[in-house]
Amino acid sequence: MLKALLKKQIIEISSFFISGKDGKRRKPMAILGIAVLMVYVLGASGALFWLLSGALCEMFVATSLDWAYFALFGAMSTGFGVIGGVFMAKSKLYEAKDNEMLMAMPIPSWAILFTRIIGVYAVTFLFEALVFVPAFIHYFVIVGFSVKVLALGLMVIFVMPLGAVAICSLLGFLVALLTAKLPYKNLWTIVFFLLFFGAYFLLYSNMETFIEYLLSNGEAVGKTMQTALYPFGQLGKAVTGEWLSVLLFLLIFVGLFAVVYTVISLTYFRIATMKTGERRPKYKEKKAKGSPVTFSLFKKEFWRLIKSPAYLLNASMGTLIMLIVFVMALVQGDLFGMTSEMMDAIPALGRALPLLVAAICCFLGGSNFVSATSVSLEGDSIWLLQSMPVEEKKIFHAKIALHFVVTEIPAMFCLVEFSILLKLSVWYALLAAVTMTVFIMLCACMGLAINLKMPNLHWTNETAAVKQSMSSLVAMLGAWGVVLLPIGLYFAFGKYLPAWGYMLLWLGVFALATAAILVWLYKRGARIFANLK
Repeated sequence: MLKALLKKQIIEISSFFISGKDGKRRKPMAILGIAVLMVYVLGASGALFWLLSGALCEMFVATSLDWAYFALFGAMSTGFGVIGGVFMAKSKLYEAKDNEMLMAMPIPSWAILFTRIIGVYAVTFLFEALVFVPAFIHYFVIVGFSVKVLALGLMVIFVMPLGAVAICSLLGFLVALLTAKLPYKNLWTIVFFLLFFGAYFLLYSNMETFIEYLLSNGEAVGKTMQTALYPFGQLGKAVTGEWLSVLLFLLIFVGLFAVVYTVISLTYFRIATMKTGERRPKYKEKKAKGSPVTFSLFKKEFWRLIKSPAYLLNASMGTLIMLIVFVMALVQGDLFGMTSEMMDAIPALGRALPLLVAAICCFLGGSNFVSATSVSLEGDSIWLLQSMPVEEKKIFHAKIALHFVVTEIPAMFCLVEFSILLKLSVWYALLAAVTMTVFIMLCACMGLAINLKMPNLHWTNETAAVKQSMSSLVAMLGAWGVVLLPIGLYFAFGKYLPAWGYMLLWLGVFALATAAILVWLYKRGARIFANLK
């Protein structure tokens, strides 16, 4: 039975490479394209930590604090793993759509829990490897190769995620327990996420100060690792070959995972099947009010977004980031350190200022992929929409409108604020606003078209349809590419056109592309939607 559950888990993880339309594996070139894209994204993320480790490794090695170097990056990678897996743990362990079906079978709850935790381990391992592996390789570049350090480092890389998995599972357990008891379950889930994300964003915003402190206080960092962060101190010493520390490291990380797993397994069945504290709606007799079809469909899409934490917090992450950037720019009085005086001092940047303001807002808005998951989230019940006496284009309008509203409002607030801070003229601010608005409409239409071509209707949890969807990744990266292309071309050929002329040119391109995608949606896209199953 455990073997069958493990096979099911592997199929779920590998579903990223499987077409959602007919369940058949994608064509080899499509799989190759996905693999290249993933390697690029992972490589870009790992490059950041490669640069950071390069700045710190020589300093720690020069002061004979090799173990503190590994301890520091062990702590950082564990934190990164927790951030990557904490909310997946809750949805994966306690909110999977097939939980009740599996628990109705003669399958021990510990076996179901164990196979689900493997999925959480895979995610945390990936996030931690992005941090620790570049630092590990950089150590060999600075110090030289060592077979003992290599063997012990590989052991640490595979065991270390157990600590993050234990923390993620424990936090997921606590959040599931609290939200099951409290009313308005989804609201509390969103509040917990916002608090967690706010703390992470605060830490990230102070990263430069943190790095400067590390560079000038290596010995103090070593003392902290030996006391307040004792487990990671033992991790660092384990990598450098202290055998007692190897045993202590294994005891701490494996032991923590074993304790948390035991606690969760004892209550897993009860919490996973617990009735939530949502209030039951009271029946009130009243006359029904009619409303236009498109507005009714929009309300349906809107309430699905609001009531699904996985959908809201992932597909509209760009909205959350824009709100945070808006507040930070308001408090600091500048835009990422840029001021109008700086723009005046650098003529090239000053000429490109309207384009940069529009590009920043478009880039942040392009982080949303609401429409790119809206079809997949219909899931097995997509037949309900297909059987309604409603034209497909009205269904598309509702999905596009939701993406547009969720993105356009915060983006417009940011653009107005940035224009004021950088003293942009009214004409350029209006032109940037129109360009940004057309771009957001382009992203909404493009995301829907991509999701129609790459749907995932056979998911066991909404998180899989949102976070593990090929359409969401392609839509987000595609939107970023559409933003970066004009910027790159402007610095190469902008001398031939003034900024307003260049923006008008791309405004026309965005408008034509949007119109072309809408025509495709109304014709080919409508037929694809009608035949999805």
